[in-house]
Amino acid sequence: MWQAFAALHKPPHPVAQVTPVTIGTVTRADVPLQLDALGTVTPRATVTVKTQVNGTLEAMLVKEGQRVKAGQPIARIDSRALRAQLLEAQGTLEHDEALLANARADLTRYESLIDGGSISHQTLDTQRATLRQYQGTVKADQGSVANLQVQVGYCEIVAPMDGTIGLLSTDAGNYVTTSDTTGIATITSDSPTTVVYALPEDRMGDVVDAFHDKGALPVEIFARDKRTVLDHATLAAIDNQADTTTGTVKLKASAPNRDGRLFPNRFVNVRMTVGTLRDELTVPSVAIQHGASGDFVLTLSAADAKQGEGKVALRRVTAGVAYNDATVIEQGGLKAGDVIVLDGADKLDDGSAVKIVRP
Repeated sequence: MWQAFAALHKPPHPVAQVTPVTIGTVTRADVPLQLDALGTVTPRATVTVKTQVNGTLEAMLVKEGQRVKAGQPIARIDSRALRAQLLEAQGTLEHDEALLANARADLTRYESLIDGGSISHQTLDTQRATLRQYQGTVKADQGSVANLQVQVGYCEIVAPMDGTIGLLSTDAGNYVTTSDTTGIATITSDSPTTVVYALPEDRMGDVVDAFHDKGALPVEIFARDKRTVLDHATLAAIDNQADTTTGTVKLKASAPNRDGRLFPNRFVNVRMTVGTLRDELTVPSVAIQHGASGDFVLTLSAADAKQGEGKVALRRVTAGVAYNDATVIEQGGLKAGDVIVLDGADKLDDGSAVKIVRP
């Protein structure tokens, strides 16, 4: 009787848990070989514009943040005192040129009279010395005029290069001198600009080979979120030595920066493409699971995938480079077309029962 009662009340067999999953497939694709790094925007040149003459700043001809061209006037200094000095120097020059012309005419007459004995040789020599004296005086006057013309020209301060005006250091009406260290404005050459970044020295072999073979390598500049593209650049130069404290080598990329978003000293993320891996096996990165024994993926047979349910098999793999949402599989025995588990794989093990659902 007891055996019959036990048979009637025997607990049911546990039902295997079925996990809902989404699936994908192994594919072959060309994958860019890319290197990521942190970079700093470094302008090609930064110039502090200083006055070359002392005087009152009469007017600022540009605004803060304005883009300027080389040779464009950016400020004007009161030049009235210098122009008066120039006028005086020009008058002195004209006076001394007249004396020189008269001395030259006298020398010509004396030379014609010396043969007739009308004048002495001493008088002729004195006149020749007088002529040379006036010639020296005229040269000194010409130098004074030229110097004052240059100083008057300095009263109009022009941009030494194309670039962007920074915050102004002074305002119109202030007296400025050549000894001022802050200058009146700063100009940065930021279009084009450069981005300096560093890569581990053990990756430089691929970079140097690609740079020599292809020349300018493409470089993408991202904001801190690593998604917003700020500009597209090209590798311009590689440093000639490694930093022994960090084990890295500096590189410099040139970026057009036409919209001015790459501010000097801004920190950015850099992604440089050094080549392309051809016809590589790839899987969606979400399919790769990480365990104590290494990376693995979970696969389904084609028949189970067609039926919509089945049991998964664990396949250990060696993951390679990642690109966008895909990862290259270097080893693992997978082939193109194999079905792999995507969402839900973190809850599974070898032999787990699954049911395929639509994403």
